[in-house]
Formats: sequence, structure tokens, C-alpha cells
Amino acid sequence: MPYYISGVTADHNSLIARTPEEFRAKNSIDVRTRHRVTGIDADARRVMVADLEDGRESWMEYTVLLLATGASAFVPPVDGIGLEGCFTLRKLADSIAIKEFMKRRKPARAVVVGAGPVGLEMCESFRSVGLEVSLVEMADQVMPLIDADMASAVQEKLEAEGVKCFTGTRLEGIVGDTDAAVRAVATSSGELECDLALIGIGVRPVTDVAQQAGVELGAGGAIRVDARMRTNVPGIFAAGDCATTTNYITGEETWIPLGSTSRKQGRLAADNMFGADLAFPGVQGTSVVRCLDLTVGRTGLSESEAGGAGFEPETVRMEAESLHEYFPGGGLIRVKLVADRPSGRLLGAQVVGDLASTAEKRLDILAMAVGSGMTADDLQYADLAYAPPYSTAIDVPIIAANLLTGKLQGKPCSCNPFGLD
Repeated sequence: MPYYISGVTADHNSLIARTPEEFRAKNSIDVRTRHRVTGIDADARRVMVADLEDGRESWMEYTVLLLATGASAFVPPVDGIGLEGCFTLRKLADSIAIKEFMKRRKPARAVVVGAGPVGLEMCESFRSVGLEVSLVEMADQVMPLIDADMASAVQEKLEAEGVKCFTGTRLEGIVGDTDAAVRAVATSSGELECDLALIGIGVRPVTDVAQQAGVELGAGGAIRVDARMRTNVPGIFAAGDCATTTNYITGEETWIPLGSTSRKQGRLAADNMFGADLAFPGVQGTSVVRCLDLTVGRTGLSESEAGGAGFEPETVRMEAESLHEYFPGGGLIRVKLVADRPSGRLLGAQVVGDLASTAEKRLDILAMAVGSGMTADDLQYADLAYAPPYSTAIDVPIIAANLLTGKLQGKPCSCNPFGLD
């Protein structure tokens, strides 16, 4: 949706994965838009459905029921949220409203509240169409999903591209003008004047109807499910952004709402609802975002998360060019690896790289290494493809594993040209 707002994606209809008509024609699925489930009678296995066009309500019976109610944008309890020009970005309708507002009101200044993935994407989107942008984040760093020593490069890039960053800054309210339109965002660092405010400080699982039916909630207030996506109520499954999962590094229940996870959970839930007996293995929180000319991603546990989970984290951080200097192209990649000191097991990784460095390729390699339980020693012998147009002879993930293995063995490398730590 940020790319529709910036004009990279010209038509919002291209963002619709499948229309109700396509569901009916291709899959014989009766999709009823403009209907809302207002209650669940789990004993009788039926749901109360309200037709939002005529207001009529009726019971609909089910054999098995899937709750896929997703998550909604978190709206903080501060004054001014309802002013014209103040938006959240969660639904397609939100992006259409922002695009129409920008066309009609031609804002010159935007304030983005929240420096997570959505906030970073919207900074890029607004800057690409010429808006002055200020970014407000309550944490002491941008991109709180990664460690501070990696996030510093992201903030440097934002500021180099004209984004004013206010970290360690709390949102206090939205200030309006005499026409009930946004004039400024009030923060603990003072008022930031703007014509448009984007609130991107996270989402919350939608669970109201589930709770009324006696469905248990778990991590993050999401619907608790087992590995087969079953809730505690017989016949009711849940999947996607409204449901919990397991972090398969720590083994703990978690809630990490991601579109890729939702699709995998939904497919497995459907199989089990029709008689299969499949188990969802969990996730490790792999994610990636483009921020201006940077790729920023993570997988597994950060250094602080590893310590909090009871591991003894050892880390290495390095910078390297993605290609040999004699071959044109490529770019700089910063990588951080996290391992458990006693076992050497890889626990997590983070990357920040120029777009041309294909840092996302290296992140996927690291994600597979972390997810398969490899040690740093295992990774340094990974058999990766090499040719000068694609990588150096020893690619960045292997270099990082070499360095981390030496550090774990008490033999840090003294010949590294990249200034690692």
C-alpha cells in the first residue's frame, strides 16, 4: 500500500489478490462481503451474521469454523486522532483515502509516528513525492525490531535523505486548525508542524467475537491455537494475524503478525479442517523492509532477545561489499550474527544493505541456517553458488560465520579489513 500511495503501483485494484467473483467462479466459494459475524453459538455450531446493507441478522450453521479476523491498526488514546489528515494504514481503504487526500489537499509536510516497517516504508513513500517528513519513535532508535548497533545505519540513511528523526519521543496528541484539519503533531519534543499525520505504531489482534464464544487468548492478546491451528473450543480453528504461533528457537508461544505466516497458517488450517493432521512448525520472525535505498531485515532472535530468552549470546558485526571490486555493481552489506556461546548454535541475524547488494538474498540464507539449527561452524562451510556477478568467492554469510566461529573459539580474526566487532 505505501507503493500505491507513492505511485509505484498505479492502480489499487492490482493490490487485490482475488475478488469475490473469482472465488465463486474458480473455487465455488460463496463470499459474502458487507456481512459481519456478531456472535458465535459454539454449542449449536452456528454464527450470527448481520447483513450490513439491510441490517437483517440470521444464523448460519457450520461444521468447522475458521476465525481469520486479522488485526487492526492500534489507535492511541490521544486527542485529535479524528482530525482530517490524520491516518492509519492497515486496510486498502486507508491507502485510497491517503492518496485521495494528498491529491485534494496537496500537503507539503508529513509526520510519521512509529519507526517500524510501516513507518519506514511511509517515510520513503512521502519523500518520493516531495513531502518534508518527520519521523517520531518512542524507543531510543528507529526500527526497534533490530539491535541499536544495526539501526544506527538506518537512521543515518533517513537523515541523509532529509527525514528528521525524533527518537525517544512520545506522541501526545494531534493538533488541529480552525477547519478541524491537522496542523501539527504534539510530542514530548514539542510540536511538529504538518499537513498530514500517519500513525503507524503497531496492530492489535481482532478477537472480540472469539472471546464471546469462550475462545482462549494467548501471547499478544491473540487467539491461542495449537500446532494444528485448533482453539480450545471444539470445531473452531484460527489462523493469521489474529492467532498465536510458536517461536521455534525458544519454543515459546508468540504473536508475530506477518502476511507470509498468515498464508501458511491458513493453508494448513484448511487442510486440517478437511481431515488432515498437519502441524505448523512455528516461525522465527523473518522480515524485511525497504527503506529508501536500504534493505533492512532480521531473522531469529536479536542480541537482546537472546539474552532475555536465557541464552548466552555471542555476536559478530561486519561490513563487506557484495561483489569483488573488479566487478561493477553490488553494494555494501552490514551483517550481525547472534549465536549461543556454549553450543555455537545460530540464534539470529540482521542485515542492513544497499539495494544493489541483494542483502535480502543473504538474509534468506541466514534464515535457513538459523531455522535448521546450524552452528556458526556449520555455516562457514555452506556450499553457496559463486560467480563474480553474484557474490565474492566467499560470500558474506560465510565470512560472518568464519568470524563468529573464531570469536566463539577465542581466536578473533586479526586480518579483517572491514573493522568488525
